[in-house]
Amino acid sequence: MFDSKAEYTAAGLRPLRRFTPVLFVFALALLVRLPGLDSRPMHTDEAVNAFILEETITSGTHHYRAHDHHGPTLYYAAAGLLAPAGLRHAAEFKAWHLRLIPVLCGAGFAAAAFLFQPWLGPTASCAAALTLALAAPFVYYSGYFIHETLLLLLFAGWLAAFWRWRESDRPGHAAVAGLLAGLMLATKETAALLLGLFALAGLVGLRFSAPHTNDPVRPRRLLGLALQTTVAFAVVALLFSGFGREPAGALDLFRAIGAQTGRGLGNEHAYPWFTYLRWAFAPAPVGLPWTAWLLASGAAFGLWRHRRDAFIRWLGSGGMLVFLAFSALPYKTPWLMLAWLLPLALLAGLGAATAWSALSLRPALRAAATVLVVAWLATETYARCVRHAVDPGNPLAYSPSSPDLARLENTLARLPDGDLVQVVAHDYWPLPWILRRHTRTGYWSEVPATLAPGLVLAGPEQIGSLPVGTGPLEPYELRPGIFVFLGHIPR
Repeated sequence: MFDSKAEYTAAGLRPLRRFTPVLFVFALALLVRLPGLDSRPMHTDEAVNAFILEETITSGTHHYRAHDHHGPTLYYAAAGLLAPAGLRHAAEFKAWHLRLIPVLCGAGFAAAAFLFQPWLGPTASCAAALTLALAAPFVYYSGYFIHETLLLLLFAGWLAAFWRWRESDRPGHAAVAGLLAGLMLATKETAALLLGLFALAGLVGLRFSAPHTNDPVRPRRLLGLALQTTVAFAVVALLFSGFGREPAGALDLFRAIGAQTGRGLGNEHAYPWFTYLRWAFAPAPVGLPWTAWLLASGAAFGLWRHRRDAFIRWLGSGGMLVFLAFSALPYKTPWLMLAWLLPLALLAGLGAATAWSALSLRPALRAAATVLVVAWLATETYARCVRHAVDPGNPLAYSPSSPDLARLENTLARLPDGDLVQVVAHDYWPLPWILRRHTRTGYWSEVPATLAPGLVLAGPEQIGSLPVGTGPLEPYELRPGIFVFLGHIPR
């Protein structure tokens, strides 16, 4: 019992004090990410995902496309947010509707840094959380309706759950790790690499046998691994089968292994091995890469000072394995960097906390150092995420949609309802998003035998095949170097 009202009040406030930093970081991350969600033009991948979401909502289930699309969790999460609000069709969606889920996930994985407090300590966890909340790569892709921030949130949870299991061998921790692993696999296929490489690094040194003793370590740990695998596969089967509505889809992820492997090793988005280093560390016309250099230097310092700690070695070795694997694969996009930037951010938080403690700085100097680092991060974030978000010189803006699309959208908005818009181009995305409210549209890769009177949007290769008498053609840029030309076919 409490001896006084003051003691009772203090006890009641302890949980609040414990969660105050988490709530503060979550709110800060939202504050950085929410403004201007409609200002950036929709990326091609976002536009494709918008129509897959429409199909998921209207059909009640997700139909997996093995070659160039991903798992169902993003669409189910977005459907759970938008469908209750009456938003079911692409024509009703706005960009900010779709980007709410990535924003919430981005704020979530910043706050998730506090899951690592038992191993990193409170100061390091807070430093890592602030980095994840403010640094440009994490902010930038939180504004894209793609799978990456959801995958990163699940990955952060899995790292904590897996290490909890590794330390405790408890079935509950194994089940949680398996659940999160299954959700990761049902989000994006690259999760298999993340899980495999970090699990491999985490299992090194575990005793699976105890010669000359009856030590139960081996069966307990083998059962834990079996439980994680079973739960993960059950989650994958449940989600890919549409919660049991389409049982044949339960194995779709495993049937896609060949197609996904071929994609990763093929010529699509193929770049040299050093490309991630160039994107992350090389100076660019848009913003200096403060994040990568701060994370790399802080992580190296933290890893060196705490190299005897098993958890720190695991983060470092797992992150390095992921970086090497992703660099070795020809297929590269800048948002894939988040997979190894997350462990780097956690280690950098440890390096910052170690420097904070070892240098014995006075409060004023500590405050000055903190303000300087935050200012560096904020400068890069503003340049790359706000001011030059779709500038081709921005290494985070991979094949960005052009601001010229807003001009095209305004032009089309002045058309009478029901006017026919015909698109003839080899590469026309994200035009379906721009035309989502037009009820009469048609899409061809080559000029058909006849085109009806009305508007036509043609690629440069198709202009020469347009009907005689097509009116003046006005160019619009879709993406850097990708144009369509707007004309009118008279009656």
